[in-house]
Amino acid sequence: MASIDTAKATNVQTSFSDIVTVKNTRKNYHYLISAILLGISFWLLDSVAHYFWYDELEFKVIPTDTDDLMMRSAAFIMLTCFGLFADIRSRHLIQKNNRKNQTEMISRAKKQWEMVIDSLPQLVIAMDHNARITRANRTIEKWGFGKVNNIDGIYVLDFLKGLNKYFTNDDWASEWTDIWQQIKNKDHISRKIESESINKTYLYTLRKVPEYDAKKDQCYATLVIDDITLRQDLEKTLKTQAMNLEKKVNERTSELDRVNHQLKHELGMQKIAQDKLNKSQESRLALLRDLFTSQETERKRIARELHDSIGQSLGATKFKIEELLINKERFNNKDEYNQFNDLVVTIKNAIQEVRHIAMDLRPAMLDDLGTLSTLKWFCREYENTYTAITVELILDIDESDISEDKKVVIYRIVQEAMNNITKHANATNILIEIKKTSFGITMRITDNGSGFDTNLKPACNSQQPKSGFGLSSMRERAESTNGEFETESSPGKGTAIKVTWKNHDTTA
Repeated sequence: MASIDTAKATNVQTSFSDIVTVKNTRKNYHYLISAILLGISFWLLDSVAHYFWYDELEFKVIPTDTDDLMMRSAAFIMLTCFGLFADIRSRHLIQKNNRKNQTEMISRAKKQWEMVIDSLPQLVIAMDHNARITRANRTIEKWGFGKVNNIDGIYVLDFLKGLNKYFTNDDWASEWTDIWQQIKNKDHISRKIESESINKTYLYTLRKVPEYDAKKDQCYATLVIDDITLRQDLEKTLKTQAMNLEKKVNERTSELDRVNHQLKHELGMQKIAQDKLNKSQESRLALLRDLFTSQETERKRIARELHDSIGQSLGATKFKIEELLINKERFNNKDEYNQFNDLVVTIKNAIQEVRHIAMDLRPAMLDDLGTLSTLKWFCREYENTYTAITVELILDIDESDISEDKKVVIYRIVQEAMNNITKHANATNILIEIKKTSFGITMRITDNGSGFDTNLKPACNSQQPKSGFGLSSMRERAESTNGEFETESSPGKGTAIKVTWKNHDTTA
């Protein structure tokens, strides 16, 4: 410790001396130079005075009068000696002040250094080459092992024994002789010691002071003792908590693995169920397509039978009766003629009814002219039949844009929707829009009727329109051709039916 203080003070003194030396070198002959300049000025002024005041013939720097020359020389020498004396005196005073300042700085630096060492939480002990204590910081008083001034000169081994409660040897004290021999060839030796008698754990660190001089230095080595009991307990606590945390993490990891395995199993089961559902949906759609195809085929056959068989039979009967009516003389009286005439009217009505039923079952123009022409004809017939309802048809699509599987579906959805409007909506205006977009085909049927609540299912005794079967039929027809069916309605605000068929690339 003394060696550290001496080195610190020596460095401070050297630095301060260098600064003062440089400063004094710059002003070393200040007074002497000033005195010489003053003497020269006095000499010249005296020459000027003699030339102007005494009316000398010429200006002379060196007077011819011996007394005047001696007086000037004596004044110049006196001023020079005074300047030299002032420089020597000022330099002496400066050196004295410097030594005083250096002493104060060394004392202050030493006190600050001691305060820094004393404020350390570790116990720092300085020893000479005989392992006797020369200085210790005030941590020894904080730990309750005595006063700082009372341990100087104590053999370190005796002090180490005093750290234990019963002055017993620990691992460090018992091996102190070997440790002290080892430090001569090593820079430092560290060891952690657990003192069971006082339940303390210390960290001993012995360091040798470099460039030790036995004649000048008192500190051969320093011993730093750090009380790491709290740190040791904290490390044990942290280690225990880390082990517990790791155990919990392992348990949670195992639990997560089990849950993950179970979740994978459930996802697999859900995937299997979804595949089955998709297959069932595909089978359902295929069945619907087959059902609607069979239904349309049967309707087409029945319509053809009605037109070709019953229609032709009724037509032939009508022509035969009309041929009989041409010759009124064949009838005995007027009543028989009127009866046959009424029969012709009845047969005409039957023929119209058969045609109407055949067209409802399957319009022949649907196969001959296409969907768009059939829709135009159907809207005209609808307006002729229901004169209180206005139908507006907007077709922004070509016939070639409609595939074969959608031709009948579009017509049947429009037909079913308008039948529902007639029965339940009490509407006065119907708008039908069919458009082709970049995404596919869109059909929208709207009316200004009474509407209904889409969230409520119609009950047997409720006032809700019983159009559920019609909506289901339209939805099934749309889905059978991979279409999306939507219904928008609210009481008093009409109803809108939207069907969208997306392109295959857009769907993908």
